[in-house]
Amino acid sequence: MKSRPLAGLLASLVLISSGLQAHCQSAEPAPKQTPDQLEQIKLKSAKWGEERQKATALETAKKYAEAEAIYKGIIAERQSLGLDLCSEYDALGLLYLKMGKKAEAEETFKAMIADRSKLNGDKDPQVVWPLNEYAACLDKLGKKDEAKKARAQAAAIEKESNTIPKFGKMSGASGSPERIAEATRMLELGEKCMKAELQTKALAYFDRALALNPNDTAALIARGDCLQWFNKWPKAQLDLNKAIKLKPDLEKAYVSRAFLHENLKQYPAAIADFKKAASLDPKDAEAIGSLAKLLDEQGKHKEAVEYYSKIITTSPALYWPYVQRAVAYTSMGQYKQAIADYSTLVERAPDDSDYYQYRGEVYFKAGDLQKALADYNRLIELNPKYSLGYHERARIYEKLDGKKTPRVVADYAKAKKLGY
Repeated sequence: MKSRPLAGLLASLVLISSGLQAHCQSAEPAPKQTPDQLEQIKLKSAKWGEERQKATALETAKKYAEAEAIYKGIIAERQSLGLDLCSEYDALGLLYLKMGKKAEAEETFKAMIADRSKLNGDKDPQVVWPLNEYAACLDKLGKKDEAKKARAQAAAIEKESNTIPKFGKMSGASGSPERIAEATRMLELGEKCMKAELQTKALAYFDRALALNPNDTAALIARGDCLQWFNKWPKAQLDLNKAIKLKPDLEKAYVSRAFLHENLKQYPAAIADFKKAASLDPKDAEAIGSLAKLLDEQGKHKEAVEYYSKIITTSPALYWPYVQRAVAYTSMGQYKQAIADYSTLVERAPDDSDYYQYRGEVYFKAGDLQKALADYNRLIELNPKYSLGYHERARIYEKLDGKKTPRVVADYAKAKKLGY
């Protein structure tokens, strides 16, 4: 199933770039960050990775207090940005065990469980790993009985998450308040399972919800989305078609069906559904962004620009529409407009090397080599270990000098040394 390419992708990048371990990567940032906070996360992620490496080295050197200060600093920064703290609490808890700080270690693992429980409750599968880490801590502290209880709790959650529900005979008459209330509860349970990435279990709840209340448009959309995870496209489309027939102004149904069409490479149909959704909710930045991105991929750059511009008008605080619009402008050779969009981001986030690179690339294409050079100089100043920066600056030098001068050779060599 094709994921929603803008906000969903951004959340994933935040998690991956933050250096989280595999067992922590499924947790999404909460609460939802502002555009400026997301920019801060992006900028801080590399620093956090470097600091973790430094803390590991300090642990090896038995400089525990210094390592502790680093982990606490990362936790404070990530907490202020509403990010998951699983990896950091785990590292700090293990450090306390090395330091012999038993009470601090136990409290840290408890905090890790509490933090993860905030996502979807203390019975969510994402709490299993922290519980087992807590149990391991309790074992080391000699609290065997408590460790056994923690492991039993984790095992119970895991068993429950893997158990597909079975339902009895439906009670009440068709359309009765009793059935509708039960259908609503089934829908809520299914949605909770989707958040926990338990799609098979979610599908069972959605099936039950629709058996109880066949014309529930919210359940039809939910099941349609769920079926797409299993590549059951025809069944998913039947649900979404029915939802739209029952409620023709239901924006979410058009968005879901648009992604279905896009997965099937039915691009005209996907564009039509995205456009309908955009007309129903002109402030749905993600849906309109998905439409604009698809239009751009299909070579409809001018139309893509129009939709990105609408997002910027309604949600000017966002960063990504400026990048995407600049890409579309560049595809049309409208370098001045692309440079203007990147300049907006450079002014807004002067310490983000990415925007200097993007703008420098456009300056290079536009033939403004001195401004391109200035951007790559700033890029290298901000990110001195970025091999591509040196490689691209060497290309600019080569254009300016007309041959491979010493500074050209030096930058190519530096890029190679850094792994280009």
